[in-house]
Order: sequence, then C-alpha cells, then structure tokens
Amino acid sequence: MERHEASSLIQAVREKYFGVSWSTVFAVVVLVCITTRIISGFQSRRERDPSKSQTVRLAPYWFPWIGHGPAFLWNHVTFFTRTRESMNEPVFGIYIRGVQHNAVASPSMMKTVLSVKAATPHNQVLDQALQNVFGDRSLIRNLDLDRHQGVSDKASTILNEEAFVTEASSNITRLVRREMPNLVSFCRSIVDQYPWERGTSGVELPDNGDQTVCEANLFALVSNFIAHVTSTFLMGESFVENFTNLSEDLGRLDDCFVTLFAGTPRWVPHPAASAGHAASDRLCHIFSVFHRAFTAWDDGIDAGIELRDLDDVSELVKDRMRTFRKLELSPGASAAGHLSLYYDLIEHTTKITFWTITHLFAEPSLLDQVRKEIAPYVVASRPTREETGFPFDEPPRLSLDIEKVLTSCPLFRACYYETVRLHSAGISFKKLASDVTLSESAEEAAYGLTEPRTYKIAKGEDIIVPHGAHYHDARYFSNPEQYDPLRFLVTDPATGKQVADSSILAPFADGLYGSTNNGFTERAILTFTAGIVALWEIEPTSGEFLSVPKHKTSWGAFRPTKDLRVKMRLRV
Repeated sequence: MERHEASSLIQAVREKYFGVSWSTVFAVVVLVCITTRIISGFQSRRERDPSKSQTVRLAPYWFPWIGHGPAFLWNHVTFFTRTRESMNEPVFGIYIRGVQHNAVASPSMMKTVLSVKAATPHNQVLDQALQNVFGDRSLIRNLDLDRHQGVSDKASTILNEEAFVTEASSNITRLVRREMPNLVSFCRSIVDQYPWERGTSGVELPDNGDQTVCEANLFALVSNFIAHVTSTFLMGESFVENFTNLSEDLGRLDDCFVTLFAGTPRWVPHPAASAGHAASDRLCHIFSVFHRAFTAWDDGIDAGIELRDLDDVSELVKDRMRTFRKLELSPGASAAGHLSLYYDLIEHTTKITFWTITHLFAEPSLLDQVRKEIAPYVVASRPTREETGFPFDEPPRLSLDIEKVLTSCPLFRACYYETVRLHSAGISFKKLASDVTLSESAEEAAYGLTEPRTYKIAKGEDIIVPHGAHYHDARYFSNPEQYDPLRFLVTDPATGKQVADSSILAPFADGLYGSTNNGFTERAILTFTAGIVALWEIEPTSGEFLSVPKHKTSWGAFRPTKDLRVKMRLRV
C-alpha cells in the first residue's frame, strides 16, 4: 500500500513538473528569443541628433544574457563587419554575458582608445583566457595590481628591447640555417626522421622509390618545425630534447582555444573539450616541471639529469622565471603564466608563417618575384662531389642575412604585412579609467551618410577594438578579401625607392603580452619564410596550384580549417 502511494506521488510530480513536451520547451525558447530581438531592436533604433554627443547604440540581439556571444565566438571578424554595416555607426554596442561592450570601428577613434589609460592593468577577457585555456587557478590573477602589472609589463618590455630582438634574430637565424635543409629528411622510418616530421606532420615517401620527393601535411609540418626551433631559442636544448611532443599539444590547445575560452567543461561530449583540457593539463605539467628544474639550477643545485644544463635558456624566460620566484608563486601556479607567454609567441609565428608560405606558393608569379628579390641575401646551395672530393652528395646549405632582407626586400615584407591584414584575428580590450569623448573625422564620416559623430563613453565601461574587422573593411582596403601585397608598397620621398609601409595596418593585432607584431615575431616569421622559399619547392598533391584554406577562429590569427597535403622537394 505504502509502495503504491509512493509510486503515485512520484508519478504526480513527474506529470506536474516534468511532463512538458520538447515541442513546448522549443516553442517557449523561440518565443523568448523573438521577444528579445524585438525589444533590443526597438531600443537600437532610437533616433539621435548627430550634431550632439551621443551615447552608444546597442546592436539588436536574439539571446537573453548571452547576447551576441555565439556569433562573436564563431567568427568575430565577420560578426563585427556585418554589425558595423547594419548599424552604420563607427561606435556600436554589443551585449555578451550580461555586459555591454563598446566596439570602435573608426581608425582615428581606435588610436584614441588605445592611447587612453585603462582602469586596470588586466581585463576580464585576458583573465578568462588565462583561467579557461591556460589553467590558471586564480593565483596569478589575484595578485595585487602592482605586482601583476610588473609581471605583464616586463615581458612586453623585453620583447621590444633592441638587445633582445638582436639576440633572438641572431639565434633563430643560426638555427634556421642549420635545420632548414632538414625540414624533410626523406627517410621512410619514423626512427630516422626528425622530431618535427613525426606525428601529425604525416611525412611519407612515395611508393615509386623516388627519394627526392615526399608528401606532408604542410600546416602541421611548419607548426612543428617552428615550435622546435623557437623553443630551442626560448627554452634551451634540454627542454626541447625532453619534451618532444610539446608542439603537438600546443597546436591542439590552439585548435580548441574557442571551446576552452567559452568555459566548456571537460565532461561535455565534445571532442574539443576533452582534447583541449587534456592538452592544457599536459602543457601546464611540463612548465611546472621546468620551473622546478630552473629554480634548482638558479640556486646552484643539481636539477636532475634530464634538465641539468639550462645555460642556453633565453633571457626573456629567465627573467620571467625569476620574477615569479620573487612573487613567491609555486611551480603549479606559475605554469599558466609561462604557458601563455610561450603560446603567444609560437602560435602567432606559426600561423602567419603558414599563411604567408601558402599565398606565395599559390601564386607562382609572386613567388618568382620574391625569390628574385631575396636571392642576394638568402642563398641555398649544395657543394658538388668534385668540390668536396667525396663520392656522395653533401647536405644543402643555407645562407641567410635577415638584416639585409629587412632593409632591401620591400615586396617580401609587404607580403608579410598583407598576410597579417588578411589572416589576423586580434582584438584589444580596455576598461576606461576616465570618461572619454570619441569624435569621428570628416574623412571617415564621408564614408557614411551623416555628419561626423561624437560619442561619450563613461568611466568604467568596456571598449573593444576589433583589428580584424578593420582590416576587412572595404572603405579602407580595396577588395579586402583579395591577397594584394602591393597595397603596402609606397615610394619613399627621400630616396625615391619603394618601401613596405607597415603604418597602413596600424594598429596591429594584440597578443596576451602586447602587440604580436613586435620586432621578435616579425623577424622570426620573415626568417622562417625566407628559408622555406629559398630552399624548398612545394606543390599540391592534386591540382596545379595550392589552394588557400578557409579560416577557423582562434586567438591572434586564424587557423586553417583543414591541412594542406603537399609534395616537397629540395631546390638544390
């Protein structure tokens, strides 16, 4: 009897609270979204007097609380471009997770925003990246502001110091000269291949026995090679030798960046969630182990046989390690800070190098022009058997003078700038420390249908500067979806020679630690690209020319939606 009554009670509760059909739930959700869109649409269309200072209009949205979040995460460049066009405003509001952000799409207003003081040295978006992507458990973010500012600013300062840039350029050039001829070893056995050829690179020799041609996944191969070389300079030989799979985990983290950034839990049945969290955990563990070893080495204690020799660690990493020690951070707490800086430097370099190479090999005429331009300063050669006196061929050699390339190859540098414009996905965030008035210039207002507009943005409000949307704005870049390096070539009035003008792109995309177009990354990207262009031939496995893949959203620069399977051979 009691069992029957209990069963009846459970059934009654089910019918009352859980008996709603899925169609009813769907109808309610649709109704809420439509109502939200109608209300936000009416609010957005409020008339304003363009001759007076005005507040920022909020773009209509469909979803309560999360607002424009899904469109922003899917492809923020397309989202900002379409929203600016529909709003016809140089400044407009977007709504994400209950907070309004003011998006600035006017170049002159962008410069004003980037020049004003921020309310805090860090912001919610970067904190979210540190926590959700790089595994920060609030220990770094909860440091007092003075100490946090000191940590962040020191890394940015060192990256732009002439001494560090010179040292970095010299070391990476030396490593590229040494390793670029070995980008592909033409060995069938994985044991005989170089670390960057294994795994996702998919390097294979054809079955016809030709030992001069191989197939590879271009993006994975370039990513693993650049990560290996750059890690050797940043972290030292011991680090690279002991953590051979680090580059693949770094690429996996970048591939899953958006999913992790959104705060997707590990248990969600989504491949990017489980793979991304696992990669982040492994990388954090590696950097915590390295921090312990460096601490011991720095104190003159034996760090263990695996990481005993750390003399060749770069000054940037040494300074960051010692700064975290002064802040009394544990190895586990400091891992997120080390990983985020490492990721920021390597992944941006990797992606922009890949896109530059792909565009060059996709346009043979442009590739020929670049090769002729860099030929005096980037030389690939191979001594003959007569010259060496040996009965076998010597390995190829690469001579590379990056300083001459920077000063004497404007077309090559223009290709790099155009790649940044077309494939960068950077966004700057700032919370205002004081009220700001933004005024549109007459030249910018001429693109619209109204007089120059002025906006008042109050202290404490959030500002977004979408660099990628500006780079794809047809008002400032003709045919913005077309790859055209010539748009960056101008004539220097003093010398009458052509030069590559990077100011056309200003401001560049931001990274976690400042501008991703610092002297270090520009020289590294040009060095890797020049080495590949001079020494290697790259062809598609099918078709006549390489096809440039579409974009997949990530941090700093886009990833390709799919890898390119290519044939590779040496040019000498």
